[in-house]
Amino acid sequence: MYNDPAIYCWLAGVPNSHSDETKNANPNLKRLRELEMTTPPSSAAQTGGLSPGPKKRKIDDGKTDSHEPDPDPDATPRSSRSQRPSATTLSLRTAFPPLSSLSHSTTASVVSNRQDRSSKGSRRAASPVKNVTGLQRLDKPVTFDSLDDNAGLTQLPEDARQLYYDIFAVTKYQTGIYPAEIRPKVEALYAGHPPPDSVYRKHESGNDQDRMRHDEEHFFDYLPISALFSGTAEGASFQARIAHAEFYKVRGIKDRARECLALHRAEAAWNTKVHEPLLELALSKRHTSVRCENATSARILPCFLPCLITGEVAEGKMVDFVLAPNLGSESELDFAIQNKLIDLAKQMKSSGLISAQLCVNRTDYPPLMRSPAAVTIETKVAGGSLEEGRLQLGIWTAAWHRRMETLGVGGGKAGLQLPTLPLILTHDHEWSLYFAVDRLNKIEIFGPMPIGMTDNLPNIYQLLTVLGFLGAWIDTTFRSWVINAFCPRTD
Repeated sequence: MYNDPAIYCWLAGVPNSHSDETKNANPNLKRLRELEMTTPPSSAAQTGGLSPGPKKRKIDDGKTDSHEPDPDPDATPRSSRSQRPSATTLSLRTAFPPLSSLSHSTTASVVSNRQDRSSKGSRRAASPVKNVTGLQRLDKPVTFDSLDDNAGLTQLPEDARQLYYDIFAVTKYQTGIYPAEIRPKVEALYAGHPPPDSVYRKHESGNDQDRMRHDEEHFFDYLPISALFSGTAEGASFQARIAHAEFYKVRGIKDRARECLALHRAEAAWNTKVHEPLLELALSKRHTSVRCENATSARILPCFLPCLITGEVAEGKMVDFVLAPNLGSESELDFAIQNKLIDLAKQMKSSGLISAQLCVNRTDYPPLMRSPAAVTIETKVAGGSLEEGRLQLGIWTAAWHRRMETLGVGGGKAGLQLPTLPLILTHDHEWSLYFAVDRLNKIEIFGPMPIGMTDNLPNIYQLLTVLGFLGAWIDTTFRSWVINAFCPRTD
């Protein structure tokens, strides 16, 4: 009925002086009057000899809809925030093509206004850095370069060369990846072709065994209790029981990893079932000095986001895990870092930046407040982009450099250069290592260097060995740098 052109034209000529009684007596008439008032006059109606009606009164939809209920029960609910036309309005406009053509500019204006309101309502803008190449446009550029096997020692600074050499020997020749105590089990893995003696580690030194016995109760957090006493002869040494327990743990990780790939599990499931247990196992011998933190909730603070040379701010990227030295809440080094952060916070005039200055890293995630991040790990699964993973590692590293700059650390200041930072990127079973080198005017990231996989026991043992080297590097080389940076000697 309401789509009849004759009715619409007749309504267009009705004056705006109807009495309230007439309006109330015919609610449908009121509805069509409102619909007609939202539509510009049609040139087709004028050429047909109909004189236009009086100028219609402007309706303030915002005031009417936001404060008073519509007395018409048949009226379409409207919102002050939406200019979307009702179904009836759309049908009337369809019946009059000339009217639609005339109202095109008005419609475009409404759409534009909606887009403007939408953009104002969402403060998150698209990142100007879309790929790894875009990192070269940062104010401190980040570049990715290949890591040559023969030139690796010359490409990397002194603080990472021994680490690279140890990892290279493991990944190239699988040197020292197995505990000697599980030799029979290892030889069974190679189906009649036993590996050379070089794949077995030397027995732990006396000091290491004493430390392990002292911390024996903590190994129950990482290894299955039943495995501590299975597969070993009665009266076996504590080291032998630990080696066998580790073997059963590795076998379980391998099964979970294969299951995650077969079932197409999400990245979070891989992190929970595979990556975190593997990292904890690798660092179990250094659990009191090196920490593994799940960083999926650690956002980069806006003031530490790297900027482009054009002045734009790169979008923050989160990573999955961070390895950091465990400084201890009562240690002298922890107090030194606290005091330095507090002194800098007192110098800040903007209250919005004071809280940010109380973090030693580029994030205010509580577990990483005062433990400088040493190794960053980003995980990807099937369907995840390795390019996106490298971009995340690049942004995270650039933000750390920016944070250290605000602390007055590195950047050539006081002769102290920022350390080389190991970065890890995983994709399903594969784990790859990168080295982020501070060149003062830029950051060079070398890699990838394959360090292991989670698809079988030999590859997992290789990966555990590499992660163990990284834990030792954090506990020695990186910790020494932290001491020099935040607790320098005064003599």
